[in-house]
Amino acid sequence: MDSFWEVLYRPLAQLRWEQQLVVALVVLCCIALVAWSVAFAVRSTRPRRLHERRLIGRPVMLYWRDSVGLKQSDDGLCQDLSTGGMALKLPFPLKMGTRLNFRLSEANLSGSGVVYRCTRIASRYAVGVKFDPLMRPIVSLQLHKA
Repeated sequence: MDSFWEVLYRPLAQLRWEQQLVVALVVLCCIALVAWSVAFAVRSTRPRRLHERRLIGRPVMLYWRDSVGLKQSDDGLCQDLSTGGMALKLPFPLKMGTRLNFRLSEANLSGSGVVYRCTRIASRYAVGVKFDPLMRPIVSLQLHKA
């Protein structure tokens, strides 16, 4: 093993320190490129979504309790629906962790979930709702029926 390092070290020892620094930087860049390539390959092989999404684009009625505990209700737009949750477009923000009940009348579907994402986009809010685990089979049946 000593002869292996000696073979590598001997050519580097003949270089000036500036040249050794350039070689070290090139080696580090190659290692970083290999690491990035492996990470990219692993990321691209896993599925991006756990559940199939279906575009809905229909009105949805929402019911929740605000931070004081008062009952609130309003309507929004259900952009898409999957077994795991739905994406809403709303004119108002909802806090993450807010428990919602909803009713999609055209899809004959109602249930509950929790807000896990709320992002402002222009004058509206994109809200992600994660369904309760007991509700997922019901939504799955409705999605496959339609």
